[in-house]
Amino acid sequence: EEGVMLFVNKIANIVHHEVDKCGGQPNKNIGDAFLLVWKFPDNLVFFDHSYKGGLRMDNDSMEVRQVADSALLAFLKIIYEISTSRSLAAYYQVDRLMQQIPGYQVQMGFGLHVGWAIEGAIGSEFKIDASYLSPNVNIAA
Repeated sequence: EEGVMLFVNKIANIVHHEVDKCGGQPNKNIGDAFLLVWKFPDNLVFFDHSYKGGLRMDNDSMEVRQVADSALLAFLKIIYEISTSRSLAAYYQVDRLMQQIPGYQVQMGFGLHVGWAIEGAIGSEFKIDASYLSPNVNIAA
């Protein structure tokens, strides 16, 4: 239904805006879920033959902490903006919605994981998406 898409897009606008302000990139909308990415500087990621998986990061670096803090800050700002949004609050007054889901309010969940990922295009001549492949991406989901 068109109203559902408008509703999800209002949420997406808040999510994408706050992520961008905090140095992240909205990558993919997956139904009502969002894949959001914060990249670490290349100089913090290195190959280590002794480490399972090969790629490691300097997790003690201040830069790594700042990127992680930025992601967490974006999540907090998203929660605040969604809970105070007048345009979303209007949906709580829709009788049809409230009859089907009494007391409905937007709730967000977040998965956050730090680690390496391979960034690239996945697809075919029919459809192509920019995406990330990594066990770390799957853990965050």
